Amino acid sequence: MKSHVADWQTRVYCVRIEPANDSPIVRLAGYPVDLAMSNGQIYLTESGYEFSGIDATTTFASQSLDLQGILQLGAISRDALKAGVYDNARVYLFATSWADPIEDEEPIGLGFFGKVNTDDDRYTVQIMGAIDVLSQSVGRSFSPSCPWTLFDETLDGRTLPVSQSRCTGPRANPDGPALADFKVTGTLTSVTDQYHFRDSARAEANDWFAYGAIRFTTGPNAGLKPLEIKAYTSNGTILLHEAMFYLPEIGDEYEMIPGCRKTPAACKDKYSNKVNYGGQDHLPSPSVYQQRGRK
Repeated sequence: MKSHVADWQTRVYCVRIEPANDSPIVRLAGYPVDLAMSNGQIYLTESGYEFSGIDATTTFASQSLDLQGILQLGAISRDALKAGVYDNARVYLFATSWADPIEDEEPIGLGFFGKVNTDDDRYTVQIMGAIDVLSQSVGRSFSPSCPWTLFDETLDGRTLPVSQSRCTGPRANPDGPALADFKVTGTLTSVTDQYHFRDSARAEANDWFAYGAIRFTTGPNAGLKPLEIKAYTSNGTILLHEAMFYLPEIGDEYEMIPGCRKTPAACKDKYSNKVNYGGQDHLPSPSVYQQRGRK
């Protein structure tokens, strides 16, 4: 049972979206005008937003909440959504009184920013309840391919948790490959479309940057999140898995890092880091270990 509830006569619902990074917090109130909380925080009117509602049960069943918004009016921009700024952001829903608004006065739910669908100038976000964490698989699984993420940080400077970045380790190669030693910069010399462009000054071997990432530092895509590279050829041609947010232009500057195919050969020959390989490359396939003994 809740220890405190907001005044039912002046009840108003508010939501706070806290990104996992250092991006600004979004505060919204289901009220015709902005609400100033007792701690000085301003919750913007929800004009341009619509929530589907939330259910509360006594079981461990998962809960979901949809947030619909209009991109031109809201505090969340199209660039921020596409760049993944709010991926896995924490979403706090609470009730308070518009006559005497207090932040988190009556906590109602905690969720996480999930899948985003955009349609013209509207978007819908699936917000999953915190109870869903209990349904997630934990621990390591055995596989011939390596589960670790190459380098200890991403191209945009985010530090990865130890559970993901174990290309470095306490064994014979404690330092492992460092992103700064492999990051390159360049300028586009031709553009085919949002997936396909080229830097004719590149001279690395075929496939060197495959499964790596590219991020633009100038042009219309400057500052947006890095995207994964699908293929790379020695003449400097780059092909992406996903389209860039905006069509790149000749002269746009970028920074790029190579990737890893998660195989023992790639780990050993490309990065000289086989000692920290995380896969079980001698693990037999199910067709082998499920066979019965024969006479």
